[in-house]
Amino acid sequence: MKRNIKNLLLIALLTCFVCACASSKTVKDEANKNNETAASGAASVDGSESSNTGNTENTFEPFYVYEDFMSPKNHYAPSGWMGDVANLELDQSYSQETHDGKSCIKMRYNAEGLKQWAGIYWQHPVNNWGDKKGGYNLTGATKLTFWAKGANGYEIISEVKIGGISGAFSDSDVAWLKRIKLTGSWKKYTIDLSKSDLSSISGGFCIVFSKKDNPKGCTVFLDDIRYE
Repeated sequence: MKRNIKNLLLIALLTCFVCACASSKTVKDEANKNNETAASGAASVDGSESSNTGNTENTFEPFYVYEDFMSPKNHYAPSGWMGDVANLELDQSYSQETHDGKSCIKMRYNAEGLKQWAGIYWQHPVNNWGDKKGGYNLTGATKLTFWAKGANGYEIISEVKIGGISGAFSDSDVAWLKRIKLTGSWKKYTIDLSKSDLSSISGGFCIVFSKKDNPKGCTVFLDDIRYE
């Protein structure tokens, strides 16, 4: 009888010990789980703050009208010839006067036409004078920049502009620079677009020369035309 009582007491003690160990392990596991959850939550908060900070910055990627001849980054096409078109020459693969890359644009205006001016629109799609759906949404860009120089250093670009094409599918805005006096060295020029509506731009770039500004004609070079 005494031996049975001792056995029962021993079993009871062992049972209490096992239960205590299991309870301790459960508490420890729960604590570890809580710590992991807390760490995960902290990482999520940090990530959200970083993401929000990034979204407040202007993330507009450079959007090229012309980077290099046949570059996959190029957009728009120089299809909108205007004025005395027979008196204007365009070479998009000129390789001797580049600002950057392997090629640049060379334009020659001879000022002998009856209209006394000539120009080209870079359009999307080709030959789009506002009668076709097209253009690009350039929202986020704050400026258009381009590099230019003259063959002699006294040339004048009568006008450079973006947008301005009207019609059934007109451009959402227009902005320009007038009478740009070039030098014989490459120089960067900027059109401010910070307040422009760029939601639909079919006329990505336009350049105009006139006899009034260049009585003897002119030769100019352009490179790296892009929205930023």
